This record gives sequence, structure tokens and C-alpha cells, in this order.
Amino acid sequence: MDGNLSTTDEAIRLTRTVRVTPAVLWALLTQNAHIHHWWGNHVSLQPHVGGSFRETWSNGDRMVTTSGTVLEAVPPSRLVLAWSDDDWPETTRLMLTIAAQTGNASHLELVHDGWEIFQPGRRARLLADHFAGWQHHLTNLSAYAEARTEDPDGTA
Repeated sequence: MDGNLSTTDEAIRLTRTVRVTPAVLWALLTQNAHIHHWWGNHVSLQPHVGGSFRETWSNGDRMVTTSGTVLEAVPPSRLVLAWSDDDWPETTRLMLTIAAQTGNASHLELVHDGWEIFQPGRRARLLADHFAGWQHHLTNLSAYAEARTEDPDGTA
């Protein structure tokens, strides 16, 4: 796994080099047909300002809905979402930033902040769970991106 990983009481920060161009990485991050491959078909995104994000998943016996609104969408470099589970008092913020690297690769930075809305015990659990979840999803995204030899421009 490539990238820097860190978490604090306020933010999760992950970076990853993905071996596709920024335009392709943007498509993989924002087009539902691609999202379904690396994240799951239980996730949907409308990648424009004001658009919605929704993920429905199970946590033991309980169904959870994570949802949000797109706050910023600047193809192919920046996507910002308000992010919240259905039982949260407020929203957190997810920022995905893409920068070109040499050799048709991209630098992806994920910052998920706003955790101060939670009491310390719950905050620590949520940070640990989301840190692990984001590592898992970015690993899947990288593997999916790098296996896409049949559609190198990310349009399908």
C-alpha cells in the first residue's frame, strides 16, 4: 500500500498514488458505474454542487444510511462533501483532492474532518472505524483503477 496515513482527534488524512491520470481518477471517483465496482452498488453520488451522496449499509442488525451533499465539485481536482450517518447530530466534511504526477499517475489526498461534534469516546470509535474504512475503500479504488486496461480513459 502506498501513501501516508494519519488520524488526529479532528481529522483523518490519507494520501495515495493512483496510476491513472487525474481525469480518469475523477471519473472513477464520481461516476456511479465505477463507484459500484470499487465501493459497492449500495452507494450513489450526484457529483455536482448541491448533488446528493448516499450509502446504505448494515452495522450488525441495524441498517445505517450515510448521506451528504456535494459542497464543491471542481473536475478533475476537488470534490467536497458534507457527510453524516443518520444518527449523527451534525455533518462532517470529506475532501478529495487530485493532483497530477509524472507518468500518468495521480496523487489523491483524502481529508475527513469535523469530528469535534462528537464526545471524545464516540469520536475515537468513529475516527478508528472511518480510518479503517477509508483505507479499505482507497485500496479497492487503486486496484480497480490499475486493472482498467480495457478502458484506460475511464469513460465506461
